[in-house]
Amino acid sequence: MSITDEVARMRERLEGLVREQADRRALRDRQAEEAKAKAQDYMSKQIQAAERYVDHRRELGRREKEAGGWATEKTLADKSNVMGFGVEDDEEGPGFTGHPVNTAPPMTRAEPQQAGGWQAPPPAAPAPEPVAVAEPAPAPRRAGRHARREESFDDDDFSNNSWMK
Repeated sequence: MSITDEVARMRERLEGLVREQADRRALRDRQAEEAKAKAQDYMSKQIQAAERYVDHRRELGRREKEAGGWATEKTLADKSNVMGFGVEDDEEGPGFTGHPVNTAPPMTRAEPQQAGGWQAPPPAAPAPEPVAVAEPAPAPRRAGRHARREESFDDDDFSNNSWMK
């Protein structure tokens, strides 16, 4: 082999490496362009979706504004029914006074005292005697399902248990 043959072989090898490097660079550039195009397509779809959402929210806001905001006829119609808790029918039955059950009597102001000397307060009315309320007799209780029927049941005597018989 001569030196010229060896140089030619090295040149061919170098050209092959340069060609391979150029092919790899072209492939990398092509893949980068494809990724960029995909990203741009994805972002344009995201922008379209965001624009549709903004348009939808604007439309809802416009409708709410036309309806008078939150104070619409529907919301102002029944003020006695707050969150579904309105006046119930059974409250207006017999004995209903229209006032809550546990209310204190109205407060009265004491008469202003004359300037001058100390006066003893008027004698208090005697306290009313408590009225004894008769409690109803307890209703007879029905024996439970597993109630013992025998009066002479002994807890230590296991022969009395029904499962032993």
